[in-house]
Amino acid sequence: MNNLKFIDNHTHGAFGVNFNYANYDEIKTVLKNLYKRNIKGICPTLVGESNENIQKQLALFNKIKQEQLKQTKDETFIIGVHLEGSFLSKEKSGIQDKKVFKIPSITNFKELVGKYEKIIKIVTIAPENDIDLIDYLNEKNIITQAGHSISESLKNCKGTTHHFNAMNPIHHRTPSITLEALINDNIYCELIADLIHTNLDIVKLILKTKPKDKIILISDSLPISHFDKEIIFCNKKIFPQGKDENGTLAGSIKTLDEICHNLIKEKIITKEEIKKMAFENQIKYLNLTDSEVDILNR
Repeated sequence: MNNLKFIDNHTHGAFGVNFNYANYDEIKTVLKNLYKRNIKGICPTLVGESNENIQKQLALFNKIKQEQLKQTKDETFIIGVHLEGSFLSKEKSGIQDKKVFKIPSITNFKELVGKYEKIIKIVTIAPENDIDLIDYLNEKNIITQAGHSISESLKNCKGTTHHFNAMNPIHHRTPSITLEALINDNIYCELIADLIHTNLDIVKLILKTKPKDKIILISDSLPISHFDKEIIFCNKKIFPQGKDENGTLAGSIKTLDEICHNLIKEKIITKEEIKKMAFENQIKYLNLTDSEVDILNR
């Protein structure tokens, strides 16, 4: 299984490094460690923060990506940033700090990212709110994902963020993004298949319901992954099990390669399916350039 390659669209960090606050050297350390695990590319994922701090991190990730495009190194490639914070529903905030959430609007998005819009690859948004921002992002070829939401409709979003988590459960008389995404073959679904965020039967349901080329396996890894100490994440103390003091799940404590190897070991997903759901689907979904694909295949 050592020849498997992975792309993680949704990771908040690992090895004690939080992408929301990491400096240049810390990010490079994570990239080198992930590369050793055959994780070829990632979309570093940022939770809600001040505009100033978000722009500081966007500038840093953009700098590293531009360096990587000029010279290939033995480190995981920065594909683009996934913004998971700011435009979410307070009713489905999960571990995130709802105090920093913003009204979804084109103006607020532009103020949030400043001059670094081009490094943004994915934005998670609660689509029950103003859809003008969704349409704007789609026009800019920035992928829109419905998540942390109570919406009954996807409203032009291209995918869902960590499906089933931080969204309404399926009800036989009530529409929801949870159900709509499952039965719409054009929609991509992120899946944390660590068997904690989604149990075995839910994983099996998604595998039976969704076309195999529309499933995106992710880690949603926390900075606490491969770091056996408490951390602060979203202004909350997170323990080594990946939960806060109230037992709220904050994210995964495993990297994507670990999740995938376990799925193969437990005969839940085949090696060929892993190749598709953890690498090939991501390349298509993220609409990568030939040069970016060459870097990922090295």
